[in-house]
Amino acid sequence: MSDHVHPLSDAPNWDNPDYCPVCGQPLSDGGAGFVDHSQQEATDTCQERFETWRENIAGDVNGEWGG
Repeated sequence: MSDHVHPLSDAPNWDNPDYCPVCGQPLSDGGAGFVDHSQQEATDTCQERFETWRENIAGDVNGEWGG
């Protein structure tokens, strides 16, 4: 069994950009708030999962992300 803790797809805040899509914690804002959140030491799991996701879709996006 996986130890991945992710908000369920039917959770009320799963797709709300004001919450982390990995752990469900509220973010300071829906844009830069995720970057700030994922760079905090306490949220290494969020950063790791974001990097894994980014690597998995890298071939789907031409060039590097613009912002």
